Amino acid sequence: MTEGDLILFREGFLPTPSLQFTSEEWAHARARRLDRGDHLVEIRDGLGKSFLYRLSPNKKELFLVEEKFLIQRLKALAIAIALPKGNRLDFFLQKATEIGISKIFFCEFEHSVRKEFNIERAKKIVSEAASQSKQPDLLQMEIVTAMDWLKENKTRVLILDPHADQSFQSTLLAEKIPVIGPEGGFSKSEILKMDGWNLERVRLNGGILRTETAGIVAASLLAYGT
Repeated sequence: MTEGDLILFREGFLPTPSLQFTSEEWAHARARRLDRGDHLVEIRDGLGKSFLYRLSPNKKELFLVEEKFLIQRLKALAIAIALPKGNRLDFFLQKATEIGISKIFFCEFEHSVRKEFNIERAKKIVSEAASQSKQPDLLQMEIVTAMDWLKENKTRVLILDPHADQSFQSTLLAEKIPVIGPEGGFSKSEILKMDGWNLERVRLNGGILRTETAGIVAASLLAYGT
């Protein structure tokens, strides 16, 4: 299957016989030295479709060559996590995308520090990471109220808690969504509710991890360890 010299994501993209680069895409193409010679550019719609375009030498115009369906992921992988602090969120989004996570539920816990969330910036980071790692689709993001979401999904989650009595085992993660809390930890009332709903809480081996580090570990275990 032919692949483009440059992969771009345009969410919800609908093909036309010809189109123009955006200024940002053109800058990226020039940085890759694709403004010289004859090259193929692949535009992915974020939902599993790809459109192959030919780039005219020394021009920003693209001409449609081929439409194709991408090979889909073997299974959808999701994690739930408190919003990491500052630029740690950017790093986490990059790595989760590269690893192949399909969806992230950003949970607002009582001890969550970061409340603001720039969705457009997050989408841009995900799109760039997906292009670089050649993902078939775009990682989806949703902000949820932690305890409401946990109650609705109590049969599908595994809580990663550094203070839990039970140690993590990879078999526990099968068909489950790992949940990572804030760096301030879960509150007493949150723990009481989790225990009341019989949610399984386990601790990862080793020391206490930062939120984004635990998220990357959980993403890796989902993708490669189960």
